[in-house]
Amino acid sequence: MIFVDSNIWCYFLDESSKEHRKSSNFIKKILGKEDIVTNTIVLMEISHFLVKNLGSVTGKKKIDVFLEFPLTTEDLNYSYAREAIALLCQYFHAGIGGRDATILATMKKLGVKRIATHDKAFKGVEWIELIDPVK
Repeated sequence: MIFVDSNIWCYFLDESSKEHRKSSNFIKKILGKEDIVTNTIVLMEISHFLVKNLGSVTGKKKIDVFLEFPLTTEDLNYSYAREAIALLCQYFHAGIGGRDATILATMKKLGVKRIATHDKAFKGVEWIELIDPVK
């Protein structure tokens, strides 16, 4: 299992991004072959990026394609929020913010140890393996 952060999905879905080729190669390599995990906060972050950068029509088309991918998507509920707050407090010094903390809470609950991200803040979390497909 692997959690794919929003930045990797955004690079993959936006062909104009300089990171598109490397993120695309990575996503194509794991899509349908690994259990990919996300959460509803990441879905909204990706949707916001696509609508903001590609416009509401093209952005919505890309979102619809993305939502058809075989993903395990966890809802953020009160229990997740409390865990995310605890993780935010624990890893704030490393640069983990609120949305990142929801990712950590999802990973912890599901036992996911690997994350694909271009966000260096996750390096400060000792129990996960960071994979940066675009470096």
